[in-house]
Amino acid sequence: MATSFDEIIDSGLTLIVDYKLDLLYNTDMNAFLKFCDGLVIKAIPKFKECNQTLEYEVDYTTDPYTREFTNTLTIYEKDILAEYWAIGWFTRELQVASRINAALQNSGSFKSHSEAQNLKAKESYLNGLRVKVKQDTIDYLVMYPSTYDY
Repeated sequence: MATSFDEIIDSGLTLIVDYKLDLLYNTDMNAFLKFCDGLVIKAIPKFKECNQTLEYEVDYTTDPYTREFTNTLTIYEKDILAEYWAIGWFTRELQVASRINAALQNSGSFKSHSEAQNLKAKESYLNGLRVKVKQDTIDYLVMYPSTYDY
């Protein structure tokens, strides 16, 4: 049985809180799915160590939409992809925040240290998430040593 993109997205959503994403979900489900699917597709090449193919099929012309991996992924593979999904989302959010930060600094309106500290805290969280996904990937590799050529 194939693994749905929804399983990755649902797991990734446990790592983030985003009112804009909630609003998109409540107002335009198609746009929400396409946005989240884009993050799943962006996460796939990051998981180079996966011991099975991460081929997928996406078709928005069917009802219901087809959005799934051709293989059944393990819980570990789903978790790693969900973490990469969250990293993709978080990176995008930080880029937006950094652009706003730069614009406010240039205008002289960005005087509050708390906003700058908030941005640093977000960057620190993102870096921690990157470390976590790398450790989870190493743990995954240790679980399946016979599937790799040394």
